[in-house]
Amino acid sequence: GTLLAYLHGEENRTVISGKQIPDIMRYALVAIEDERYYKHSGVDFEGFVRALVTNIQAQGVDEGFSTITMQLVGNLYLDRGDISLSRKWSEMALAWQMERKYSKNEILDMYLNTVYFGSNAYGVEAAARTYFDKDPADLTIAEAALLAGLPQRPSGYSPRRHPQAAMGRRDIVINKMFELGFITKGEAEEALDTPLELAPYSPYTKMEEPYVVAYVRKQLIDMFGEDKVFGGGLRVQTTIVPEYQRLAVDAIKTTLDQEGDPSAALVSIETKTGHIVAMVGGSDYDSSKFNLAAQGRRQPGSAFKTFCLVAALERGIDPWTTYYQSMPVTLDYPGAPEPWDVTTYGHDYYGPSTVAQATLRSDNTVYAQMALDVGAPQIVDAAYRMGITSELNPNPAIALGGLHIGVSPLEMASAYATLSNAGQHIKPTIILSVTDADGNVIWKAEPKKTQGISAAVAYEVTRLLEMNIKSGTGKNANIDRAAAGKTGTATMWGDAWFCGYTSNLSTSVWMGYPEATIPMDNVHGKKVTGGSFPAIIWQKFMYEADRDYPEEPFVEPAVKISYDRFFRSTYSVAPTSSTLSTTTTTLEPETTEPPDTTTFPTDELPPDITAPPETGPPETSF
Repeated sequence: GTLLAYLHGEENRTVISGKQIPDIMRYALVAIEDERYYKHSGVDFEGFVRALVTNIQAQGVDEGFSTITMQLVGNLYLDRGDISLSRKWSEMALAWQMERKYSKNEILDMYLNTVYFGSNAYGVEAAARTYFDKDPADLTIAEAALLAGLPQRPSGYSPRRHPQAAMGRRDIVINKMFELGFITKGEAEEALDTPLELAPYSPYTKMEEPYVVAYVRKQLIDMFGEDKVFGGGLRVQTTIVPEYQRLAVDAIKTTLDQEGDPSAALVSIETKTGHIVAMVGGSDYDSSKFNLAAQGRRQPGSAFKTFCLVAALERGIDPWTTYYQSMPVTLDYPGAPEPWDVTTYGHDYYGPSTVAQATLRSDNTVYAQMALDVGAPQIVDAAYRMGITSELNPNPAIALGGLHIGVSPLEMASAYATLSNAGQHIKPTIILSVTDADGNVIWKAEPKKTQGISAAVAYEVTRLLEMNIKSGTGKNANIDRAAAGKTGTATMWGDAWFCGYTSNLSTSVWMGYPEATIPMDNVHGKKVTGGSFPAIIWQKFMYEADRDYPEEPFVEPAVKISYDRFFRSTYSVAPTSSTLSTTTTTLEPETTEPPDTTTFPTDELPPDITAPPETGPPETSF
């Protein structure tokens, strides 16, 4: 029910049906424009004779005789600049024909939907909104009279620029309405005593949530074309929840509250419906129209490890019992022109580590090895099935977020929602319904649903990512109810993310500089990682928004995940072997939290990591 914006072209017009136009508006128009309207048949011959005599005496055009019907056909079918006698005869003939085809009220309604009321308002709907910010049906006598007086001289009687002239014209209309019996004496006196009470501004000049409006507008144009979007009288209902928009903006502003801070974008999706309930595409639409939430393509860092984990579980890799060596690694694979050097963010290493432990530490070295076991094409496929739509390069580096193009916060929120929704992906939607000028529903959202991954895999990944918020790199995102998520930090701190979800909402937060990938190595005196500011923004938003929904734990599906007991990796190691002198920990499948003795580096991709060669996937499978 909250108005976001009006969309219109050169002519600001919203066509409405006759039942939405009150009789008082019709009476006001007839009183001032054509008092014999209900008595003539399109041409007022009495008025014609009177005007003819007056103009002859004045030796010029001092009085017109066009009826409302004649004005309408002139506006619709003839050149108003032509003042020839033949044009006037055509106007009279057309008016007579129109009156034979349409009722008096139908003609008035057509006129009121087309006439110009000034301030770029064409039609009574636009006029009522422009001057009083209300529906025509809610107009008072005084307001209807003021509007009815505008078409003769829209600029001269403009209530904003010439309020006294507008009041004088309004009072003439009111008195004429009383004279013709349209209103009582008491109603006339009350209307005459009513002060000029305009809306503080025209709603057409104000736009709530401009990034959302621009995103919706683009979709509408793709669906219906520009002519219908800007001139079809459409009413569009979106999925956006205004309160969540405010929460998102506040979460960003109260976290990034210093001059020169980077920007942030946030997208939140209702996991069971695919409805986009919040979208913040930037901090200042006036300075940048680019919607970072939907259009931005940035490096996701370790937030992309989730897709590698999904692909690994689908491959049969057991994250609780499969070990890799946490150590600086130089990886080579068929087709690579040069080796791939990988280290961790904090250069901390833990020797033999399970995939589960490495997930909570966001260990690059373990995930790089697992990516070669799983295969880059399989990771790409999992990401696509879960909701990523940007082009992905099938290179092992994607396991650590090394993408050619990058992804948007909208894509990441959508993909993570798949985990919350038992593996079912629902295509995000922001438009609920579209109705035409007559109130007929011409489009209704029917989000596309596909089973992207199995419910068992989704639950097992969720189980790990839930632990990640409790005691891993995502601890700053704790909202005191069941939630799962993953941090992400790109090379040189150029992009930072937190993507997470509950049973109700999936929300992704991106942070960075819109104009370029600029290192965020000194924001409030800190190096920005996904576990810092993005996780805090996510926590502030989700702590409030998710409490509009019942608290629900993540439900374990009846069908359990099946692991490949005979899986052997080229890079896996036995849990007892270690080439490093370091403390290791063991995380059993039934453990709910990692051991307290384990410390986790802050996050993610180190500034000095060398990305693998940009080649295709390994030619051999593991």
